Amino acid sequence: MKGTLKIKLLPSEDQAKSLLKTIKQANAACNTISEAAWDRKLFNQYKIHHETYHQIRATYHLSAQVVALCIGKVADAYKSGRKTIRQFMPLGAITYDSRILTYWGREFLCGLWMAD
Repeated sequence: MKGTLKIKLLPSEDQAKSLLKTIKQANAACNTISEAAWDRKLFNQYKIHHETYHQIRATYHLSAQVVALCIGKVADAYKSGRKTIRQFMPLGAITYDSRILTYWGREFLCGLWMAD
């Protein structure tokens, strides 16, 4: 059984930088996904996923779950209309779930995959 916690994150400086970088990378990825979807006139999440997933993973170095959620965010944005291309703010909200943000006592890990 999973529980839900309402917590206030007080990240260390390094953790805060990682969270901020993840948010910026994810929103940049959303813009790239949106451009691809718009250019190819693909608005179905499944089709967008197959068209963009590997390129986004390689380009933005985000975890698989973050990329999947970004694709879902773009597909949802086009559900309200397809007359204009959707763009995402650099610090726009992104979804964190148990597959992205892991909390262990006072430590948490974030879904940014750092390439060496």
